[in-house]
Amino acid sequence: MAGRRDGAARRFLVAGLLAATVLAVAAPAEAIPYFARKYNQRCSACHSLPPLLNEAGMRFVANGYRFQQSAQSSATWPFALWITERVDVDEERGRAKGYPSRVELISSDALGSRLSYFVEWRIVSYSTTATQRLSHRNGRFEDAFLLMQAPGGWSFAAGQFRMLNQWDVSRRLSLSEPLAFSASVAGPPSTGGRIGPLRAFSLSGRAPAVRATWHARSADSPADGWFHEFTLPFAGELSIPLGAEGDRNAGFELEGRPKGFVYETYYRQALSSVGGALFVGDERWLANATGTLTLGNHHLLASAGTARFRSGLHDFRLTVGNTWVPRPWFAAGARLDHQSARRLRPALLPHFNFSVPGSRYTFLITVEQRLQKNSFATALEASVVF
Repeated sequence: MAGRRDGAARRFLVAGLLAATVLAVAAPAEAIPYFARKYNQRCSACHSLPPLLNEAGMRFVANGYRFQQSAQSSATWPFALWITERVDVDEERGRAKGYPSRVELISSDALGSRLSYFVEWRIVSYSTTATQRLSHRNGRFEDAFLLMQAPGGWSFAAGQFRMLNQWDVSRRLSLSEPLAFSASVAGPPSTGGRIGPLRAFSLSGRAPAVRATWHARSADSPADGWFHEFTLPFAGELSIPLGAEGDRNAGFELEGRPKGFVYETYYRQALSSVGGALFVGDERWLANATGTLTLGNHHLLASAGTARFRSGLHDFRLTVGNTWVPRPWFAAGARLDHQSARRLRPALLPHFNFSVPGSRYTFLITVEQRLQKNSFATALEASVVF
């Protein structure tokens, strides 16, 4: 066991040092697509380190992908491509696999003074199973929704999106999702193939849904103040499946009745927030309390919750972590995850992030190590976004 730990640590350190050496001599940050091209902005205008947003980026998204002040725009293609190669190393079993995990088309923009959209389509979407067999879900949508801002602090969203808004898992710098958000509760069983698993619910999970949000502003920023969100998620998946395997694993599905009801409330000031979320439905429930705190270059996260399954079982979920972003091209962090129902020791997950934005493209490198009894693994992703 000690040998595996030492080997994992050496690989993790070597990968981080190599990436740091390459990026330290790279060109300075200039811009990233698509909004960087459109508004001729530097990457640091909206990101601490992509995809993590800074205060200006939070305001931009909360304002429906619009700058609060008038900004001169240029004509450009209205999308970006994100291409990723991934390497998974299973330290316990002594095996590794590299594969192209993602080719993703991302498009978002304002469609007028009150309407905006966001689409994230995985043209290529590969992952590995427990035995490291490759499986693909080509053609699935990560997100695809319309957002309408209404008078009186109300806004409405419809489409496919994540359930939790206080801490958007899509903008994490780690490769894995925080367990306090990703741990699910299963839904009613089904003989209808994929619809059974799609009835499960987690706070970080995506689902076809409709949402109403009421925002009581405490300042001029559209990202600050109290938020109250009411969501009806449905079992299903929006997709345009590509190929026979894509159709089996990511075919279009939609069940007519909601999984349940989600209420989320939180207060945000700049990049810090405190709040909670509750899901109730189908003889099960899930509740979390979450706090985020930004101190200088440190972004701290703590979330604890519990859930009741249809079988009557209760469990406890916990995530505590910190991400340090001292430079716009480098970040390092660590997270502790625990779920009582898994009957495993808590997992420690350190990660390194590197970014080299250019004027027309950005390279991203992320290395993450999983340190847990009987579960030691390393993952590395190298991406280009343009």
